[in-house]
Amino acid sequence: MIEPASLRYFREVAAQGSLRHAAERLYIAQSALSRQIRALEEDLGVPLFERRARGMVLTAAGRLLLDYTEDSRARLEALRSQIQDFESLRRGEVDIACVEGLLNGFMPEFVEAVQREHQGLVLRVAAMGSQSVAEAVAEHRFDLGILFGQPPRGDLVEIARMRQPLCVIVAPGHPLASRRTCRLPDVVPFGVVMPDRSFGIRQLVDRVRAVERIELRVVVETNTLAFAWRMVQRTGYVTFLPLDSVRTEVESGRLVAIPLEERLLRATRVTLVASPARQLSAAASWTRERLKESMAASARVPAVVRRRRSG
Repeated sequence: MIEPASLRYFREVAAQGSLRHAAERLYIAQSALSRQIRALEEDLGVPLFERRARGMVLTAAGRLLLDYTEDSRARLEALRSQIQDFESLRRGEVDIACVEGLLNGFMPEFVEAVQREHQGLVLRVAAMGSQSVAEAVAEHRFDLGILFGQPPRGDLVEIARMRQPLCVIVAPGHPLASRRTCRLPDVVPFGVVMPDRSFGIRQLVDRVRAVERIELRVVVETNTLAFAWRMVQRTGYVTFLPLDSVRTEVESGRLVAIPLEERLLRATRVTLVASPARQLSAAASWTRERLKESMAASARVPAVVRRRRSG
């Protein structure tokens, strides 16, 4: 412990009220302990104890010194904890369950930023549907989760949210590619590649379909969004994804993203969640705060919704 031996000896004598008992607890000779106390009193220029027949009693100056040593000890322990947290952060591991839709734009940028700041921090990112994200976090198999829409369970706490409006995704030459916006009925004539029911995207689209009694021609159902947009690139099919899922492809002109007009689909979001019953490590707590900041910053940046090939 980073503390002068004389202060540790002083505090033990004050606690025991006896040189003999303090010496026994400190495993040193009573005469050596007595010399340490006298040297401390000489250094401070005041008596710290009254020597009585039944033991040692603190003087007013001694009580002041005891208060100082207790405060210093508490500060030292706090410092030790902070240093340990810093080391944990430098070498820690954080498990994040995330919907696939953020793995093309937002999460790669976030991981790169984290690595620039803490190269020793390992982020383990697993792609899964929103329901699976919620279960994984609630069951403490993952530290943090990012899911589509609102948390589906009451045993999760919402930490941050970020808008992710749904778009119709088509190839550049598709008949819908020139549209500025779309509604679900506009998609009816075309084959649809649909995420399966584990995805929050699918659940929202199905809700709108049911309310408005829209029949879509689903030709492919998949549990991976990457397969969905690759099928769109190769065929005349369409799919429904947030822009962030295909941002690279849209900005390079390989795909076109057309915002949907339906209020429920226009107001969609992703949500950062955690379990209130889980004590996060220093590394996970730091990552949680950085995710909050990144999601807030991303929400303030205007989205590039669509970009077609030149010429």
